[in-house]
Amino acid sequence: MKKFLPPLIVFVVIIAGWYALAYSLDNNFASGDGSALIIPPLHQLFVGLNDATIDQIILATYISSSTALVGFLLAIVVGIALGILMMSSRALESALWPWLIALQVTPIIVLTPIIVRVVGPSFSARVFVSVLIAFFPIASNTLFGLRSVSGALHDVFTLGEFSRWQRLIGLEIPGASPSIFAGLRVSAGLSVIGAIVGDFFFTRGTPGLGRLVTYYFQDTRSGPMFVTALVAALLGLGFFLAVELLRRICVSPWHQP
Repeated sequence: MKKFLPPLIVFVVIIAGWYALAYSLDNNFASGDGSALIIPPLHQLFVGLNDATIDQIILATYISSSTALVGFLLAIVVGIALGILMMSSRALESALWPWLIALQVTPIIVLTPIIVRVVGPSFSARVFVSVLIAFFPIASNTLFGLRSVSGALHDVFTLGEFSRWQRLIGLEIPGASPSIFAGLRVSAGLSVIGAIVGDFFFTRGTPGLGRLVTYYFQDTRSGPMFVTALVAALLGLGFFLAVELLRRICVSPWHQP
């Protein structure tokens, strides 16, 4: 009860607030059939769903999940590579770190025209946005983890006359893996956000979840709009849980925080 009661209380509060907001909005139920126009209460969440709408949501989920997965995998490669490069040379860290921070804090909408010109409004552009949003936590946590490896363990590898590559593979990356997975858990959700954001801006091809939310909003179909948003949230949660499961398999057996 101590474990499950607090989340249950928060859930009840959220549902109560949802209903309170839905019934306090002016003209929320001004439609002819009494369905919500802005925010549907929970019992009306699936009003307006039909076979065609469900097919649209399934296809959009496939598009967004594919974008997020490819973007996340590329962000892992880019982030870990940058972390290793910056760890290997203080000069490289000094040269790269300010620009990585500048890129991270720049609103993605500012970069949209450049991305369109360079990549084009395509699937590749959506993936590129996902990578831009997701790679920084991986890079920063990788760098932190590699810098935090015990000096005594480094001395052991020095006495054993291991090569630089053997030290990296046998000591530094395993020692940094808790920090790396901390970055992966953050970036897993960010990759989904990047896929959704990219879908808002790059409208060529089959729509993903982001563009589908826009379509339903313009058609005042609040039920399908909220269902699509809920699917996007569950997609991000799924990515997070997948990384967490991998962390428990790879790190938890030997690492005690």
